[in-house]
Amino acid sequence: MSRSWSKNLSPNATVGLLLAAWWLLNLLQAALTGLADDEAYYWYFAHHLDWGYFDHPPVVALLVRLSLWVPISGLCVRLFTTLLQPAYLYIFWLLIKPERPRYGAALAYVAAAFSMPLLQLYGFIATPDAPLLFGSVLFFAAFKSFAQRQSVANTILLGLSAALLGYSKYHGLLVVVLAVASRLQLLRKPQLYVAGAVALVAFVPHLLWQWRHDWVSFSYHLVGRNREWHLSFTTEYLLNLLLVFNPLWLWHYWRGVKPMATADPLRRALAFVGVGFPVFFLFSTLRGHAQPQWLLPAVLPALCAVTDAEAWQGSRRYFRVVVVASAILFVAVRVLAVTNPFGLKGQIWNNEKAYKEISDLADGRPVVFMASYTAPAKYMIYTGGEAYSAPFFFGRGSQWQYDTTDHTFAGREVLVANFTNTMCQKAELANGQTLRYCVIENYKPMRELRAAWVGPAEVSSQVADSGLNHLDLTIAVVNPYPYDIYSTERDTIRVQLSVKGAERSWPSLRCVLTDTLVAHDTTLISCHMAVPAKLQPGQYEGVISIGYKTYMPSACSKPLKVRFEKNDKEVVLLRYDVEKNM
Repeated sequence: MSRSWSKNLSPNATVGLLLAAWWLLNLLQAALTGLADDEAYYWYFAHHLDWGYFDHPPVVALLVRLSLWVPISGLCVRLFTTLLQPAYLYIFWLLIKPERPRYGAALAYVAAAFSMPLLQLYGFIATPDAPLLFGSVLFFAAFKSFAQRQSVANTILLGLSAALLGYSKYHGLLVVVLAVASRLQLLRKPQLYVAGAVALVAFVPHLLWQWRHDWVSFSYHLVGRNREWHLSFTTEYLLNLLLVFNPLWLWHYWRGVKPMATADPLRRALAFVGVGFPVFFLFSTLRGHAQPQWLLPAVLPALCAVTDAEAWQGSRRYFRVVVVASAILFVAVRVLAVTNPFGLKGQIWNNEKAYKEISDLADGRPVVFMASYTAPAKYMIYTGGEAYSAPFFFGRGSQWQYDTTDHTFAGREVLVANFTNTMCQKAELANGQTLRYCVIENYKPMRELRAAWVGPAEVSSQVADSGLNHLDLTIAVVNPYPYDIYSTERDTIRVQLSVKGAERSWPSLRCVLTDTLVAHDTTLISCHMAVPAKLQPGQYEGVISIGYKTYMPSACSKPLKVRFEKNDKEVVLLRYDVEKNM
């Protein structure tokens, strides 16, 4: 843009024009770049709109739903995500611009934003992070107005914007906490609590969904993702911290955040978010991985720090070098992501070809994917075929566990697709994955079976002639399905006591189902299970699971606490928690 143009354009129009050009680039990128795994998962959400999902609030599903009418596979997921970025960046410019902005300030703002790695990626990738950034900007706008005047309108807008953050991603509420912490005198204002009540009322539909689903999302994020601490969690996080905020701006961040902390209420709130988010997630590495995109709201104060004149005045040559270098790098990466000249393998490349290969193997059969909650959605997007994700005890939970699509597969021949089961045939896919697949002739869904131990809370093993320990267990199985379930010579059904230990040893005690699980009835079955040699005495989390031999079985009982002990004769004793079993 030439200087003569700048005389005819206001700074606001300059920002708007540059953001529009950036949007066109994102639109092209969205159309030409293959879908990431999680994007396909959100496409699946969009076909089942609800107030909540297993692992996410619902806004991302709504955004994708609005795009489904587009016939291009990338844009049918990403269109409205691309529209959000120019909107929130323009609103943010209006919030932080100088009182009398000049052309140079407008140009610097967009250039600084374009040099932020996370803003490059999440400008076109359809994830909950795009609405999180949009909601963060709206919240900062509402917070700025509320800090100046606690009117009825400002109070309601503050509450609604806080609710939008919660509906986008749960940790978006950290933005609210840090902003309020930056101006504690607001705690004396009754309007702040009214705003909190507005947010709570707006959030009630999601809370009701959580209540009806046993608070599954909160349990998953607060407990299910916990792991024993490893140093790599923290070191990887610190390395990601440098990369996602563009390390070339470190000096500008430091110079910009310090004055922000003592400036107007908006910039002080931004400073608290800019420091609070990295510190909060640094501590979260004590219980597991902290993903880089969780830091996205902190990009906004970083952008403000770089844009503010005092953060780069006197070093404009360096500013231009960083912007130009970053732009060249990011444009090159964008081109490589589309063209893939080096033949890289990964989730955004060769999707259509890889899933067409699976479709050819299925030959019209439905496909049941094991231990993958994203592959079924990609399969449906790229082939239009029928697919389902079977839940698995040792795997990650997902929204599929509430899906009853598998009922339509009962009695049909299905292809079971797995990426780890060595008992099945093998195929190398175009996306670099190795697929294991096998066919079940008369498929019967079993995930709704309910099983429980019957008998004493302590079971002694018998020592067989082979020297291996064996356990004889009696298990009651409730079959709610309208069909009988039984093993055949080709498709063997196994009953397992699956346990997992602290050292990731996952042995299973198995027996072949010899009884018929009668439809709409309870069947008592006796299992003679060999105890694996690798099973060491100790406390385990376990579950009774039932399924075909050729794929991972579904959990059919509540999680159990089981303990294996050995007496002086090396005979295994199995103890279990009776209350947990009921």
